[in-house]
Amino acid sequence: MKKNRLILIDCKEAARFCDKAQYREATFSERLKMRLHYLICVSCRKYQTSNSRLTKLIEKAGIQTCTEEEKEGYRQKMHAESLRHFKEQ
Repeated sequence: MKKNRLILIDCKEAARFCDKAQYREATFSERLKMRLHYLICVSCRKYQTSNSRLTKLIEKAGIQTCTEEEKEGYRQKMHAESLRHFKEQ
């Protein structure tokens, strides 16, 4: 059974590997296990297809995300405004 575990993965693990692969963070062995799982699981194959489409649409749209510094600035601003609002009440 341990040998099978080295190769076969469950759907939850396949989804995690799929998400990692979407951001080019999956290792070679994770990608291999994921692809082997897709041979037997239609649901995970559909999930992977949807993930790929979403990634391509986002790339095509040119959507840009905030840098960590910008996110931290927004957090601080929101925190300061919520404190100000709390004091006004």
